[in-house]
Amino acid sequence: MARELFYKLSYFFLILSNKYGFTNYLHFLIKKGKIAFPSGFSIRVNKENFRDILSLYLFSIKYGVDIGNDWKIDENNYTLTTPDGIKFSLKGFDHIIFAETFLYDTHFIDYNLEGRNVIHAGAYVGETALYYAKKGAYVYAFEPQLDCYNIAMQNLRLNPELSSRIVLKNWAIGEDGEIEFPQTRCNGGISAYDNYKEKVKVRSVSISTILNEFNITNPDILDLDIKGAEFQVINDKAIQKFQIVRIEYLTVINGKRIGDLNYLIEKLKAYGFTKIRIYKHNELPYNISVNGTILASK
Repeated sequence: MARELFYKLSYFFLILSNKYGFTNYLHFLIKKGKIAFPSGFSIRVNKENFRDILSLYLFSIKYGVDIGNDWKIDENNYTLTTPDGIKFSLKGFDHIIFAETFLYDTHFIDYNLEGRNVIHAGAYVGETALYYAKKGAYVYAFEPQLDCYNIAMQNLRLNPELSSRIVLKNWAIGEDGEIEFPQTRCNGGISAYDNYKEKVKVRSVSISTILNEFNITNPDILDLDIKGAEFQVINDKAIQKFQIVRIEYLTVINGKRIGDLNYLIEKLKAYGFTKIRIYKHNELPYNISVNGTILASK
């Protein structure tokens, strides 16, 4: 809920922040017309693409991104191409998540990940899996939200060379079995703890099961963005097989405390991780004890 409120406030204030502000505001309000970006590039908005184009606009205004030049848009095919050549559907675009991955470089591990194995949970629309593959890694990615998974599959098809390095499954990461996950439009802020009327059962797998099923004997990097489920996953001793662990943690969901940051840190230390960094990975208004990233290495 806090994420949605932050999104709406950003929309209200930032949409008026450049020379096209009033005109853009009107077009967003009626969900019709052309939205103009600071670069002079423009794109049509309608009821179907409203949320995607709004997020693209905020991406440009909030972060100074040059839409139409550095970040190329193909309106006919409804795609965006990053400066380093990764192509994405605009469907499901989230300015905060794309800023984390491609502007703040929050998933950076090393300049060259050639041949290294990455387990990535919470794949969203495949942006992080493609980021790792671009650096040479082999990626096993997991996304339980069906709409996000379908968009991620589309994005993999847009990048055939990179997708040859990626395995993507519509699974949740946690304990082995099944869980009920919200069935809703793709949203990077959704977790299994959220109260949605419509839910669908998805397979849930442990880290141990992933390593066994895919015959991964030398896992390198574990990247978790699983909205509270990290407090289950951290108890899997298979984590000690990795060299680097990155966890985007969330200790409070819908006002309810679900875990403690120190618990994650102590478990990582027990698994032999001696270098631990804690930092904020985006501008969302959370205290570091509630939401942030742990980067741990041996």
